[in-house]
Amino acid sequence: MKIELPGIKDQLKVIFEESTKEAIATLKRNLNAQAFKGPDIDESPYPNTHLLRKSEGWEPPHKDVAAAYFDNFKEHFVEYNSDNKIAALLGLSSGRRIREFKQGKYTVPYGVWREFLVITGRAPQDVLEVKGFFK
Repeated sequence: MKIELPGIKDQLKVIFEESTKEAIATLKRNLNAQAFKGPDIDESPYPNTHLLRKSEGWEPPHKDVAAAYFDNFKEHFVEYNSDNKIAALLGLSSGRRIREFKQGKYTVPYGVWREFLVITGRAPQDVLEVKGFFK
């Protein structure tokens, strides 16, 4: 008995199509995420450049803003109620880095901050255009 399998190229295309469908479903579910009260911080003294994309003039958030956003998130999600848990969510090795961001010892890198903004509904997810399929 001979079983015909599609070639690798066709298999990869199917995988890509299924992954794209899953991503679209996630984006649609994201539109129904619960709304929460924001942090108790007056952001008016701070620039809003931490909400921009790099190409739009992004600058790292002030430590007070970073601390307020991280702590507010912890208040609303038991599963992320510690700096260690937020660090894990954002792909960081330990909560020490989150504490250092909040203390102003280090600035939050763009990719980490942007991911957090997307997770908290403060920024839309960027979807990249595929220019072609390469080997």
